Amino acid sequence: MSYTWNDWRLAIDGLYGNGLRRGFANTQKNHPYETFNVGLSRRIQLTQKTALKIRFDVVNILDKIYELRDGSGIGVGAPQFGQRRGFYGTVAFDF
Repeated sequence: MSYTWNDWRLAIDGLYGNGLRRGFANTQKNHPYETFNVGLSRRIQLTQKTALKIRFDVVNILDKIYELRDGSGIGVGAPQFGQRRGFYGTVAFDF
């Protein structure tokens, strides 16, 4: 979901994961998880043809620790976890 006001845009989204396989012969399921992300961006018009875009994002804003795989099952071997909270910034120049 996003909201635009003048040259600013605020975006919020979520992800729900459920049903990833685990256990012998992949007969069981991992626990469900959810993560939420937020982003803020602005477009600054420099000339008629050029613009500068700036953006800042926070991924997994609640810093939820969640397991993608528990290491069991066929061909897995090691547990894997999803991304922790991350901060990202972007500057782009349109020409």
